[in-house]
Amino acid sequence: MLFTSTREKLDLASAALRLRDEQLGARVVFFEPDQQTNAELDSITEAVIAELQAVRQVKGPDSALPPPRAEVEIELIALLRRALEELFDPRRGSFLRARLEALSRRITNLYFESELGAGLSPESLQARAIAFPEQALCYVLAKHKSALVESLGALRYDSREVHREAQERLQRMERELQVAFLSRSAPELEKVLEVFLDVLTDFLRERFRANLGEFAWQVVREAGSASHALAPAGHVPRIPPKGFARFREVFERHFLQELVLHAQEPLLLGLQEVQDALRAQTLAFARDPRVFSTVCSILCEGFYDHLQAEGVLDLPRQWREGRDRG
Repeated sequence: MLFTSTREKLDLASAALRLRDEQLGARVVFFEPDQQTNAELDSITEAVIAELQAVRQVKGPDSALPPPRAEVEIELIALLRRALEELFDPRRGSFLRARLEALSRRITNLYFESELGAGLSPESLQARAIAFPEQALCYVLAKHKSALVESLGALRYDSREVHREAQERLQRMERELQVAFLSRSAPELEKVLEVFLDVLTDFLRERFRANLGEFAWQVVREAGSASHALAPAGHVPRIPPKGFARFREVFERHFLQELVLHAQEPLLLGLQEVQDALRAQTLAFARDPRVFSTVCSILCEGFYDHLQAEGVLDLPRQWREGRDRG
């Protein structure tokens, strides 16, 4: 049940990233574990910022000139790390609580869609093991629904009202079967969600938070954010809308990499403890790239909103409009 190699985990992260936004088309790249530690990076960041601030205080008339890119880069790394770190402060639990609640709703919808076979071919549905009679009836009805509707339309009715009522009853039958089936499988979802949210909370508050220095360094450097965020001396650098697309691409690639590399195995280990109460179909759901794509979507949208509020970046207008339409 567990992954046997880092490559398999990275393949899952890559698949989740493609689902998150196919236009990004980014490939996950593995960073070797012997890079500088978080403590070292944080120490370097603080030292350089202190030195830059001291230099600024003695600058003459040229102080209004844009600072060098290296200086802006260091400042952006520090700003990004500090802004994200605020979200995981134990004294400030509202962000994580709200995101996890939204995530629970989205994963529930995703699980129910998976149970009902949304998007699956008839062959894939037929290959599933049937655990409940309602499940069998749901799948058969879904397979033959078009033919049933066509057959209903081919009959001769005394009035259009009778035909309409027959169609409505067929729809009610389908909904009632779906509700009955999902009610039978809902206890499994509750077990999956409990394990998943516990693992995700530990990942965010422990591993991800502890690694924010390195994460911010990788994202800012690889995204080239400093080239977009040059500002006059004395002004805090800010990533403008034109730099957001690249920033987002790199941010989400590294976030998904961290998530899968460090949360997937604890998740599967946690599910092993309750696997006797779960069907193979439910266990497979935990490895579905759509789950990790959903996590990325919910959390990163919250990250970006917070980063904008903290003055680290400006979100493009089309991003905000797309969110409002969604």
